[in-house]
Amino acid sequence: MANMAVAVSNSKIVSVSGRFQRHTSRRITLLEGTASGGRWGPPKAFSVLYLGRPLDSVAIEAYRHIVDATEGMTARAVAPRKLWTVDVDVTDILDIRDPQSRVALGLTDDDLHGDIDDYNACQEVARAANQLGLHGIVAPAAQGNGETLALFDTKLPVSEFPTVMDVDENWRLPTDPRILHAVGRGEQTANGPK
Repeated sequence: MANMAVAVSNSKIVSVSGRFQRHTSRRITLLEGTASGGRWGPPKAFSVLYLGRPLDSVAIEAYRHIVDATEGMTARAVAPRKLWTVDVDVTDILDIRDPQSRVALGLTDDDLHGDIDDYNACQEVARAANQLGLHGIVAPAAQGNGETLALFDTKLPVSEFPTVMDVDENWRLPTDPRILHAVGRGEQTANGPK
């Protein structure tokens, strides 16, 4: 871990601002992180608030974690979700979009874009960043479209907590953006456009 802490300390640290979004169950009433685990937070280790941009990126993550992860599930069968739109202006963010930082941290494309629950390398980086008191991590989105902002919400100063701009209480999954992007690139499958 000491070597990872040094690598994180020597990596690119940035401020991030702009509009991000997050989808949740409709039961969720507060915008806050969770310690349930994910790519940028080991289970029960510390709280992470995941945000993404653009909206296609958020929709693809919903498909990956809800539709793709459940055999026989379709987008139509997914109950309405809650879509949070927030403005962010945060400091002390580890920038994993930076290729040199990724190399220094020992992260590969497979680590960043791998399967759900194949998170060991990313979690090691996140653990070091959290222990160093950073406010979060910005990285390419797992599916390759957009970016993920993983905020360590218990480390954020109150002045840097995301400002909720809108909450759509009945957000339905749109047509899978992965299909739309493939069609736009002219990719073909045996059944027509991929």
